[in-house]
Amino acid sequence: MQIALAPFTLKPGITEEGLLDASDEFEEGFVRHQDGILRRILVRDPNGGYADIVFFESRDAMERVIAAEEDDEVCARFMSMIDDGQAGEFEVLKTYE
Repeated sequence: MQIALAPFTLKPGITEEGLLDASDEFEEGFVRHQDGILRRILVRDPNGGYADIVFFESRDAMERVIAAEEDDEVCARFMSMIDDGQAGEFEVLKTYE
């Protein structure tokens, strides 16, 4: 399992409500149609920053989805609202539930 952690801030003039609406559209119009995505979580930190955390079945699935994002209109609308931070990729070693 791979996890992509994408921290970001909102572009000027974008509200959290607008972000949530765009995130819902992104989830319904893109994410749910991608094989290999196990879970996606949108979080906010105490300083007003955000992160999109996506759990993938494998590195191949992650790379396939990232490639598909480049040509997707719904994805482009969501990405247009955010200023990207430094994304990170993590391999899951062990989970505790």
